[in-house]
Amino acid sequence: MTDTTYRVAVSTWALDHKLAPGAPEWAAFNASFVCQDLTPFDFARAIYDGHPFTTWHANNWRTSANYVCGQHLGLDFDAGDQTSTLPALLDNPFIHRHANILYTTPSHTPEAPRSRVVFLLDTPIMQATNYALAAASLLWLFGTADRQCKDPVRFFYGSLRCDMEMFDNVLPLATVKHIITQYQASGRRELRRQVRTYTATTAQTEVADALKRIPAWGIDYDEWVSVLMALHREYGDAGLALAEQWADGQPNEVQRKWKSFRSNGNTTGAVGLGTVFALAQRFGWARA
Repeated sequence: MTDTTYRVAVSTWALDHKLAPGAPEWAAFNASFVCQDLTPFDFARAIYDGHPFTTWHANNWRTSANYVCGQHLGLDFDAGDQTSTLPALLDNPFIHRHANILYTTPSHTPEAPRSRVVFLLDTPIMQATNYALAAASLLWLFGTADRQCKDPVRFFYGSLRCDMEMFDNVLPLATVKHIITQYQASGRRELRRQVRTYTATTAQTEVADALKRIPAWGIDYDEWVSVLMALHREYGDAGLALAEQWADGQPNEVQRKWKSFRSNGNTTGAVGLGTVFALAQRFGWARA
């Protein structure tokens, strides 16, 4: 195994379980990641010992605003059937040629196989939006698009004493850029196929203007959801078209999320249009 090092942020926590949504440990967990230069072997060892990992970030806080760089990409295969086993994944030519680490995830069982594939890049990606685009493109390549994977500081759980395969492979950034080009071309074709024309109402004009500044694929998943929630809270079903125009979601993704919202927001409290305006200001928007 090569001695070349790669930039990965690894949590100091070694977990044998997933954290429950809303658990009080989340704040400490999000501050537990340490940016490191690791050899593939040391990286794999951290995964095997149960340490979660993510991209490099600053200020000891895992959020897309603090993104520094990323030198790995991960893919989850959760079908729970033969296609998600390590041997089956290794039969895929792209994985066989470019993947560095394959391992069974914490939710894996022999009856319901679940695995993760980790690619190490020859060159770090320095911009958060580019990293999110690279992750989305790789998911598109495998037909397993997951909205949460757009988060440039999304973490993956390690897997205590998992089954694992390792290789000397590296994924060239040039190959990733080629996949991105294909992905973007497919998106343009789809947009032409289902042209959405939507004009904001007078009451929505300022909000629509602010939304234009917020990159749907350049913010955290939780922030993406909070924007939808704010529109839902302010406009109800009358805001769905505005939300769909902005959100750039997979087919029916926004509608499914929309139906899950309550009028008073989620369990963390109500979210309003102030959330939208604050995000837009972060990307340079200013009220007219």
